[in-house]
Parts: sequence; structure tokens; C-alpha cells
Amino acid sequence: MFKFLKRKFDWTRGISEPSEEVAFDLSLEGLKVGTLRFAGGRWIFEYAEEFKKQSEIAPIMDFPGVNRSYIAEELWPFFALRIPSPAQPKVRQYLQAKRKPTVDTVELLQHFGRRSSANPFLLEAVAH
Repeated sequence: MFKFLKRKFDWTRGISEPSEEVAFDLSLEGLKVGTLRFAGGRWIFEYAEEFKKQSEIAPIMDFPGVNRSYIAEELWPFFALRIPSPAQPKVRQYLQAKRKPTVDTVELLQHFGRRSSANPFLLEAVAH
């Protein structure tokens, strides 16, 4: 059922997977929660040590175990919700300004994904 819904309502259709390795820090009110990375064709999420040591903020529902690495071939909905559809005017304008026919997940996360109306976390690209 989930696969059917994903095919039917996937707003990320038309967005390519990234070709380079990249990392993002996820934080909440100044506390580093974890790191999202794309490496070797897979997405990896791991909690930060400072998050593991605190007890006020519960783990993210999609990532309940703070001491494990989460690995997936597709970006989890928790992060994918930060990516606007390529059909949205602001994305089309961005592509036109960049003179690009397509865009990848990382580029959209970097440009549009810092904040989300879906959750209070900040997602910031880590400089190489």
C-alpha cells in the first residue's frame, strides 16, 4: 500500500539522486541532534553525542534508537518533506535562474530545506 501511495503522490518525482557525498547537521534550539549524510549511494542518519547525553528531548519517531545508524537507499519522509515539488513555482524559478533542467535531492535540501513547516528542526549543510 505504501509503495502505491508513494508512486501516486510522490512530490519528489523528477528529482535525481545526488552524485556526490554530502552531510547535513540537524539541530533543535541550538542542540545538535544528529547528522544526515549521503555516501556510497545511501542515506545515513546518526544521532550526535550531545543529543545522546541529554534527556529532555525524545528521539525522532522515525529514528527511535539513538545508538544506531539508520541507512536507506531513499531519503526518509522526515527529511523528504523539506523538499518542495519540482512543479512548485519557486522551484521552477530556481531551476530557470540556475539554467538547469533538473536538480538533485541534495541541492534542493541545501536551498529549500533549512527550515520546514512540518517540524521545528534546522537542517544545515556541513561545509567540506
